Amino acid sequence: MTEALLSTLIEKTGEAVKSFGYKQSTLKQYDQAWRCLKDYFLKHGRETFSEKLVEKYISKQKKKLDRGQISMQKHRFTRRAVGMLNEYHSQGYITWKLPKRSTATQLREHFFIQLHEAYISQLLKEHKSPATVHKYGTYSKRFLEYLELKGYKNILEAGLCDVKSFIPYVSKEHRPGNMSGELTVLRSLLSFVDSENLSTIDLVRAIPGSHDKKNSIFPILGKDEEKKLLRAIDRATATGKRNYAMLLLAMRIGLRSIDIVNLKLDDIKWRASTIEIIQQKTKSPMVLPLLAEVGNAIADYIMGGRLRSDCKYVFLRSLAPYRQLDCSSTYNISSKVMKDAGICQAEGERRGFHRLRRTIATRLLENETPLPVISTILGHKKKESAEVYLSADLEHLRVCALGLAGIEVTRKELL
Repeated sequence: MTEALLSTLIEKTGEAVKSFGYKQSTLKQYDQAWRCLKDYFLKHGRETFSEKLVEKYISKQKKKLDRGQISMQKHRFTRRAVGMLNEYHSQGYITWKLPKRSTATQLREHFFIQLHEAYISQLLKEHKSPATVHKYGTYSKRFLEYLELKGYKNILEAGLCDVKSFIPYVSKEHRPGNMSGELTVLRSLLSFVDSENLSTIDLVRAIPGSHDKKNSIFPILGKDEEKKLLRAIDRATATGKRNYAMLLLAMRIGLRSIDIVNLKLDDIKWRASTIEIIQQKTKSPMVLPLLAEVGNAIADYIMGGRLRSDCKYVFLRSLAPYRQLDCSSTYNISSKVMKDAGICQAEGERRGFHRLRRTIATRLLENETPLPVISTILGHKKKESAEVYLSADLEHLRVCALGLAGIEVTRKELL
């Protein structure tokens, strides 16, 4: 490959980045990162691009990060800027993509790689949703990686004690009482191993039949907090119009966050006053009423806040490139709005859209709506899924509380 002058490469990469529509402040940060790289090259007497020297520069920046001399944000931005230079140098153009986080460790042993691939294929044959396949794939790989750490090369080497020791090992990745999903996947993987006769031992026997399930009272928003939350949004801005409409879809209709970001323009049937979607989680069709308050908020965003775009999705990013929001953005939106509204939250309490979804479920319970009806409204596959929301219906729970009549304290020592 012909050697390219670093200054020329930076200039061409900068022009390519401008086409993404980034803000001027963002472009300046890229320029600063490239200037620092150029200075590093000049100190080493080099004017042409060199991947080896780039690697040394990134390594030096990592050491600065470890010593606390630069922030993680600056380090990531530097890596992103240098990565763009690498991409333009190798292929002559840049493809916009969301920054990727560091990937998990990869399986090394041929047997475990094949086992994992066969397990994923089985999940696909069972028509599991993409989200479920991703979750099961990630969790199952953890167990196989654990076996590799122990030096095993085949599942035949694993015993019941290995399965038992894996559980406390992996529990560090979860909050207390939140091991249910991990154990479910582990049971699924080891059942697959047994069905394929890949082990002489029934390893499933080592998984406890019951686990430390945390029975929490789901936090919801009070009626006053709902009003504070909506008042905290600046609806004069495009971003405020978007966030207001998204919050109402969760609070008034009960849509999941993943269904909100995947809501298409064609899903809104304005004449029929309905929203008709295929749920991302269950893959089941669902028709919901388009309440006037929600419909007006969506219309206000589309006509007064949404940039002109050929994108089929309703809600777009507020920063360039103006594409469909990703699901992780909903957490940032709800968390920020709750903070702006001054809604206090306990440490570790979920701040995402699911809290708003719980709120509508609780309001329906307070109005004595039957649980099967609530499950249908929320798009649950199983009718009993709505039972968890009973813990938030304080008014009806008070009716169930027992009095102290007949067990009065009489001894002073107990007072």
